[in-house]
Amino acid sequence: MGDDGDLPLADRIALGQLAYLRQRSLSNPRYRDAHYVRLYVTPRYLHWSRPSVFDPQLDAVRRSLATFERLAKRKAPDAGDAWRDVLDAVDQVLAEGARRLGHRVRPRRI
Repeated sequence: MGDDGDLPLADRIALGQLAYLRQRSLSNPRYRDAHYVRLYVTPRYLHWSRPSVFDPQLDAVRRSLATFERLAKRKAPDAGDAWRDVLDAVDQVLAEGARRLGHRVRPRRI
């Protein structure tokens, strides 16, 4: 466990905003906006540090989003499971952030 100084400010802010998205929008079971979630894991929208210690987890979110979008486009019945995988991947980013910070990630809207 580390302290807040172990992470760049950009990553701490991005984690807070991702936590806010997860708490406010993604907790709604009917909300499935993959494009909006993609904005939060893309460095040009949220300013994650480059390179970020969260790159492996962010890549996992992007891969799960691509799978969900492909299944949703085909109206496949397992698109719901793919969306659950997206949420799990987002939760993994937040869990890694909590591990590195030494406390849970506080949702922040900036």
